[in-house]
Amino acid sequence: MEDKMEDKIQFIELQKIDLTDVELKGRILDIGGGGEGIIGQLKEKQVVAIDRREAELKEAAPGDYLKIIMDAKDLQFLDETFDTTTAFFTLMYIPLSNHQKVFQEIYRVTKKGGEFVIWDFKIPNRGISDKDLYGLYLEVKIGEKKISTGYATKWDKEQDLEYYLNLGASIGFRSVEEKMMDQMFYIRFQKV
Repeated sequence: MEDKMEDKIQFIELQKIDLTDVELKGRILDIGGGGEGIIGQLKEKQVVAIDRREAELKEAAPGDYLKIIMDAKDLQFLDETFDTTTAFFTLMYIPLSNHQKVFQEIYRVTKKGGEFVIWDFKIPNRGISDKDLYGLYLEVKIGEKKISTGYATKWDKEQDLEYYLNLGASIGFRSVEEKMMDQMFYIRFQKV
């Protein structure tokens, strides 16, 4: 059965990322923080991880961080609660029609001067491919720890660095750092 599922996924080559020295300040809201709980593993007590799926939070890596079932379209936090908001390979799972609302909510709960940090990957036009999903295998390094994982999403959309830069700017975020890393991209927005 698993072979059949993998036959439906167009995987890009293995991607590697080192988060050991990444700077994330203060109280952190991690959007889609279930699954491997990478940001929770990285910053522990600083993190409030949310995911709309309870199963994702239950399977998240153990650690000293808070896990809450919540939809990013309707964040149940007061305005300007978090110093930093993160989305680690999460935005690909949110329908494009919801992106503006999610970004507005993130902007609302992020403190003035705070940051919204995104890691994700380029999803090209599907064209005539017979694959239903688009994904990547990812190796994450945090100090001496290496985490091997993978992500795949419905191949019904396109996304890239420019798309998120434009979306963030339209909400009021200012890009302070952006880079492509092979097929992945990283954006550090600031709320001004």
